[in-house]
Amino acid sequence: MHILLVEDDTELARQTDIWLREAGHTCSWCERGGQALMALGKEAFDAVILDVGLPDVDGFTVVEQMRARGFRLPVLFLTARDNVTDRVRGLKAGGDDYVTKPFAMEELLARLEALQRRSGITPLVPPSRNVGKWTLDAIKRRLRCGDEMVELQPREWTLLEVMLANEGRILTKKFLLEKVWDIQFDPGTNVVDAMICRLRRKIDAPGEPSHLQTVRGKGYVLQALS
Repeated sequence: MHILLVEDDTELARQTDIWLREAGHTCSWCERGGQALMALGKEAFDAVILDVGLPDVDGFTVVEQMRARGFRLPVLFLTARDNVTDRVRGLKAGGDDYVTKPFAMEELLARLEALQRRSGITPLVPPSRNVGKWTLDAIKRRLRCGDEMVELQPREWTLLEVMLANEGRILTKKFLLEKVWDIQFDPGTNVVDAMICRLRRKIDAPGEPSHLQTVRGKGYVLQALS
């Protein structure tokens, strides 16, 4: 499923995002209720995981505004508020399920799947993306060009996804280590450089400019050249 995660705890959001992606879902993260409502107007989601204690408006108000605006996708509250009054309020406001923190990721995933079954909504297929002559097959996590296929390792796929999501932006090694390897510091290895080289060998045509360009002293940038 493509999930909108609304959570103001950065570390919890980062870890939940990792767990969801490892389970095969895609995820967009917002830390404020207003941002979530804007995201819903711009992008299609299968479900929302919604915190209650947000910096701008609480999650109860967010789901009320969602329903008032006609958004019918399932909403799962994920919050530290564990009293009966809050659970009842969340469900009456328009939520579909309520999970309290701390939580087991296995339970959260099972509840998301149950919401999907009850809603009868077919999961959205992530849109195809192009990198030059290649088209990304998001289901099988590979690249294709006509009958030619290139398989990507999980970490290679994640790196390419991050680069595509930031197309045209220079990404530092520190940023890539955090987003792709979940490393919060630079261990002094060449793991990023090595992975970039592996991707170049798979997606670049001989004699043509690389899609993954090095910006000396700054990082890397993806240019999806035609």
